[in-house]
Amino acid sequence: MKQNRWFKYIGMAAFALVLSAMAAPTAQALTVNAFVVRQSCVNGDIVQVTLSATVQPHLQVRYRWDFNNDGVFDTGLLLNPTITHRYPDERLRTARVMAVTPNGVRAFDRVTFMTRRCGGGGG
Repeated sequence: MKQNRWFKYIGMAAFALVLSAMAAPTAQALTVNAFVVRQSCVNGDIVQVTLSATVQPHLQVRYRWDFNNDGVFDTGLLLNPTITHRYPDERLRTARVMAVTPNGVRAFDRVTFMTRRCGGGGG
């Protein structure tokens, strides 16, 4: 009879565990999306590129940018996702962004783009 009682307790505990797992909200993975906002010619053959990023889910994060995708971040942690950087014109470039939550969760993305033509009257 005592064995039957143990099976009953174990069954109830397993059922409670299953219910709590189903009721617990699942954490959504942090994702970041980098993109080019605009490009403007400055000083002849130089293009000022405005880059930005969005995150999902919408959380307060900080951003770091690696403007030439060399693995070294060129900025500190920034609250504003939008930033400008200057590149030579008519070049294929890749920039990388990292988003970091207050508890250290990180997400990365890259954006590859061709800078516009500025020199030779293309402004």
